[in-house]
Amino acid sequence: MDSRTRVSNLVSTTQGQRVLDYIDIGKTEGAKLIAGGARVKVQDCEHGYFIEPTLFEATNRMRVAQEEIFGPVMSLIRWSDYETMIGEANDVRYGLASGIYTSNLANAMRTADRLEAGNVWINHYFNLSSRSPFGGFKESGIGTEHCRETLNMYSHVKAITVQDAVVKPWFAV
Repeated sequence: MDSRTRVSNLVSTTQGQRVLDYIDIGKTEGAKLIAGGARVKVQDCEHGYFIEPTLFEATNRMRVAQEEIFGPVMSLIRWSDYETMIGEANDVRYGLASGIYTSNLANAMRTADRLEAGNVWINHYFNLSSRSPFGGFKESGIGTEHCRETLNMYSHVKAITVQDAVVKPWFAV
């Protein structure tokens, strides 16, 4: 209930354990744990699964970099070549969201255009805007939500014209 809280608990025991399992997988696969990585006990909320924000330095082939964890776990991958970075960023089964931090807006826009992700946030991750579409590419997300286009996914346009009285057609004179 603390208004300063930036990371809350996970939705269930099952998801909490799943996230902790991914943290173990990252360690087992050789990812370097930079920060976090543990469950935190919160007074009066002992049953909640609070996980420290966790950062790994990983390679693109590691599961913590390839799979959607749905918990406070992020992988940092270092590149020295732009084309390799684009190739590895797109070499995943998923494409819900991506983030770019840079002072070069032209580079950010060029990169955002090439990323296979439904959302690309520049210099502010998870920057959702009302009426802006939210959805993924590939095996991420189910459609696109939060925008006018969403209505089109759930509807089919049909034209129906009505005349309130039957009139003798002009060709049937």
